Amino acid sequence: MATKVNPLDELAIRNTLSRYCEALDMKMFDLLDKVFLPDVVASYPFNPDLKGVDQIRTAIINRLGPIKTHHNLTTSTIVFSQDAHSATAITYFQGVHLGQGPHAGKTLTAYGKYQDELACLEASDGDLEGVNGASGVWRIKSRTVAFSGRIGDEAIMKEF
Repeated sequence: MATKVNPLDELAIRNTLSRYCEALDMKMFDLLDKVFLPDVVASYPFNPDLKGVDQIRTAIINRLGPIKTHHNLTTSTIVFSQDAHSATAITYFQGVHLGQGPHAGKTLTAYGKYQDELACLEASDGDLEGVNGASGVWRIKSRTVAFSGRIGDEAIMKEF
């Protein structure tokens, strides 16, 4: 018999997914520790075999560190496992990259989806990351990023 899903866990998962965008756009890369499990595995189009949050953080800093960005999450589907302690999420995104220096005024916009496997962890010291009543804190244990399109000037990603 399936365990009843705590409806506040959906909000906690959405907050985790949103925290990723905040980490990238605000250049608060330590915040990725509150998005991913330490031993996360991930596949990004430009880095298909990342293992661990530190590798993800380094890859993101190398690619986006000096670039101004604005990430939006759009349609999202979250499905909980039968025991309600894990979930899968498919979330569509739009990531706008703003040109700087010789590319000021130019943009590159990426469209795609995040395919995530998430796990629920016990909250330490009662910290539920703003979602009182959730079952715990949620972290991504596996992520695959797939682009559906990219529009704009790719050079802004290479020349600052």
